[in-house]
Amino acid sequence: MNNNFTKEYNQFVTEHHGLVFSFLNSRGLDENDLYDVVIFGFLTAVKNYLTIPELNQKYEFSTIAYKSMRSELNKYYISQNRQKRKAYTVSLEADFYGDGEILSLQEIVSAPDSSMIDFKTELLLLELASKVSKREMDVIRMKINGYGVREIAKAKKMPMKGVTELLSGLRNTVLAVCYE
Repeated sequence: MNNNFTKEYNQFVTEHHGLVFSFLNSRGLDENDLYDVVIFGFLTAVKNYLTIPELNQKYEFSTIAYKSMRSELNKYYISQNRQKRKAYTVSLEADFYGDGEILSLQEIVSAPDSSMIDFKTELLLLELASKVSKREMDVIRMKINGYGVREIAKAKKMPMKGVTELLSGLRNTVLAVCYE
């Protein structure tokens, strides 16, 4: 841009600046709230009107300015109505209902991640596997997976009393691994 265009641009802006207030007032919009929004449309209109000869030959500047300011205002309203701008604010003390019980947001947010629990369980089982026999580990895994003593005894071809004694004998080893 050369200095002549800058002078012309500044003079044109000064002469037509009242259109910004006219636009806001004609729509009953607060000048303090929305001036900063529509001024960009106005300045874009000035630039386009002074650099695109077809515009100033075909249209009045006020038409171009109003269209451009309306466009900026619409973009502003669209951006304000986006979902991210309408997020709900929730207190950490607010109560939520889930699965028949009342939980606070703090309890929900700090709830353990199930995949992390599974990972930690596997690590404990690996540690335990290094301290017990394969047969004992098989029995432990079956018990963890919800099998009863009778089902374990049948699957491992052991007496029920043998399974019970084996699990009782492993109790201290399991507790030692879990609380190391």
